[in-house]
Amino acid sequence: MNKEMNVHAFTQAEVFDRNARLARKLLPVYLLVPILYAIVFTWAGAAMQWSAFALGAGGWVVAYLLRGPIALLAMKKPGPGKLVMISASGPLEEGVRYALLVLTSMQFGWAASLGQGWAAIEVLFAMLQTVAISSLSGRTDEKSMQAKAMLEAQGTATAHPIWGVVERISASGFHIGATLCVAAVPWMVWLLIPLHTGFNLAVVQLAKRSIVRAEAMAAIIGLAVLVIGCLVWL
Repeated sequence: MNKEMNVHAFTQAEVFDRNARLARKLLPVYLLVPILYAIVFTWAGAAMQWSAFALGAGGWVVAYLLRGPIALLAMKKPGPGKLVMISASGPLEEGVRYALLVLTSMQFGWAASLGQGWAAIEVLFAMLQTVAISSLSGRTDEKSMQAKAMLEAQGTATAHPIWGVVERISASGFHIGATLCVAAVPWMVWLLIPLHTGFNLAVVQLAKRSIVRAEAMAAIIGLAVLVIGCLVWL
């Protein structure tokens, strides 16, 4: 029994180290996600408005900082605390997004750029997370092993790093689409708040069982919101 456990642990460590090396090589690919979205929207006649882009990036940072007190709770009570932190993503992010649009502009081009800025800063944050996770490779100290155990519990410890890029495509589509929806039909924020929270909770729970199914569901929802966000302007 102990022999089987040791072999399993060694295999897990090998896969983690291999993925860490791949993740570092894939970092430049993350940058293609916001670039390609910018190209598509520019082609569609919504050239980037950099002030809106910067505002969107700043809005994400504000929503992230507002989750700070909840993050402290999650550290003290990992189970319920993490659930509350994920659940807070909908009200906080959609609330800040709505406020930014109301206080600035509801025009299509402005909203498209704001949404892209929001999505792009999240891509940058994902890249920083990737670097931090890959730095755990080869480390066996207590804190590193705890972090690896947490990743394994989430179902992402041995997942191929390309799924991180796929996730950014889906999440970026969701954020851009949600911004366009609220700019065109402001009351849709009340639909997006529970959808955003449910989206995050479902992906986290499904990833524990199957990263493929989790990312497939994320792609369907994220790209569906993007399509709806564009259609409401027609």
